[in-house]
Amino acid sequence: MKKLIVSLFIAMLGTSCNTLDVPPLNIIQDKDIFASESGITAYMASLYNDMPIQDHQATVNGFNNYWNSWPQAGHMSGELLNNMLFFVWDSPSGGMFQFWAYDRVRKINYFIENMPLYKADFPEDKINAWLGEAYFCRAYYYLAMVNRYGAVPLVKEVKNYPETSIEELQIPRNTQQEGWDFVAEDLDRAIELLPEESLTQGRVNKYVAYGLKSRAMLYAASLCQFDTPVSGYEELLGMPVSKAQSYYQAACDAASKLDGKYSLYNKYTDKFENYWNLFLDEDNPEVIFAKYYKYPEYAHSWDVHQIPFQIRGPEGYSSILNPTLEIVELFDDINGNPFVLKTTDEKGSPIRYDNPYDIFKDVEPRLKASVILPNDTYKGEVIEIRKGIWTSYPDGELKTTTDFSVMYKDMPVMGKSGMGHNETTTTGFFVRKYQDPNLPNSQVVHGHSTTQYIEMRYAEILLNKAEAAFYLGKKQEALDLINQVRERAGAKLYTLDQLAEENVRKERRMELVFEKHSYWDLRRWRIADKLMNNKKYTALCPYYIYDEGKYIFTKEEVGTTYTYDVKVNYAKVPDGEIAKNPNLLPNNPGY
Repeated sequence: MKKLIVSLFIAMLGTSCNTLDVPPLNIIQDKDIFASESGITAYMASLYNDMPIQDHQATVNGFNNYWNSWPQAGHMSGELLNNMLFFVWDSPSGGMFQFWAYDRVRKINYFIENMPLYKADFPEDKINAWLGEAYFCRAYYYLAMVNRYGAVPLVKEVKNYPETSIEELQIPRNTQQEGWDFVAEDLDRAIELLPEESLTQGRVNKYVAYGLKSRAMLYAASLCQFDTPVSGYEELLGMPVSKAQSYYQAACDAASKLDGKYSLYNKYTDKFENYWNLFLDEDNPEVIFAKYYKYPEYAHSWDVHQIPFQIRGPEGYSSILNPTLEIVELFDDINGNPFVLKTTDEKGSPIRYDNPYDIFKDVEPRLKASVILPNDTYKGEVIEIRKGIWTSYPDGELKTTTDFSVMYKDMPVMGKSGMGHNETTTTGFFVRKYQDPNLPNSQVVHGHSTTQYIEMRYAEILLNKAEAAFYLGKKQEALDLINQVRERAGAKLYTLDQLAEENVRKERRMELVFEKHSYWDLRRWRIADKLMNNKKYTALCPYYIYDEGKYIFTKEEVGTTYTYDVKVNYAKVPDGEIAKNPNLLPNNPGY
């Protein structure tokens, strides 16, 4: 190695000064990026990879976490609890879901400024498509930041030091309204430039940008209608009530552009089979924007973390994320009635069931396709879930244990999949959505799952438009849109009289359950603290009465009391960023 370094040094001394005046070999030059399609594709891939998509590998602490796919937004919305080993409580610190993305923004600004300099090398439609993708990515990043922090600096061009002084680089925060309007502006520019068809699978087109605009404008409208800034923050964070209607209309208009371009997935006549396969089938007219995976190049670990204990793979691990009873009972039954699980009769005595699945006989197909219920079937096996065994002999004792090897008479106390062990369900339920029933158990290990992650689908667009139409006073239009979603789900259709705000919101939470929307929805409606503060979540616990051959159920609180501080409606601007830029002060209220 020393000989190699010396030889290089001698060779450099023997060259002319002109030859030495070249860029370092370890620095990628603009011509390497912008003068070839492969360079541009690689650069664009980095912009997509930087998107804060809350996919199978996203956690409250960051994105693209290969191994740990928990915790995630479900914990913060009451949809999911971790199993006993990995219990997550809450974070009133405001530090969860951070995304301060100015390194990423700079990459995009650099691309937008430099790509046109090479326009003679490529067809105009390709230049436009690439620039459209860049504007979309910048809008996506800023949407994520404005949604978190409310007010952030809007940096629209590359700033270089020392050409730009330190003082000039310390940009103050723009107002929240300016942030939402900038997201809309970038999406309008993307729409203007993007083609109708994506360049390749997984990349955006004009209609993805319209879809994101419908989401962004709905969020902005909600804040106009429901947020009340803390005194002293009205100018920075305040969203004018008078703008709510125009934002709702913008959300409606953008959503309407996708009509006829996408449709709800309806490949199977069986409603349960159809809804479950919606998330597994890549040949899918409902998918607008998704992340795709391929083993071994790029895979995730969703299955190994969610599979029931009794069919887990060779590495172990299972049942990490457990649906709460609260989210299960949010759904309707097939007759349109509230789905309240009956555990006691009118006298208060436990109801006996021959089979624990009998309590779910009227379950809506969409719920069954999202949640594995006690004694439901998955991968050809009945998933046994018990909390314990009652017997009237010798002394009416209750047998419970966390050890699967313990047998009571001829059956394990916990069943084959829980409850109580640190890799079984805490709540009595498992997540079914996105689990691949065709993945061999030998492959249910870390880094082997390839199920797509759908970041945007047509059902969300219909619900965006329905919510906006509802608040615009167009109740019939909102009803028609929501009933499209309910019909596909196997739910009883709403009547106009039933279309209250509560049901508009409930439909969104049911349809998009476990898809990382609920936390942000509850936040923008400003009801998260009402639903989650000082809250303990509930499990449904099946018990087997041995000498009767019957099952009973109890509803039991699990975990610790959850705290949701209203200050979390705006995330904390990171201390490290304020240390570099004091003009970011004041921080958001409460920090």
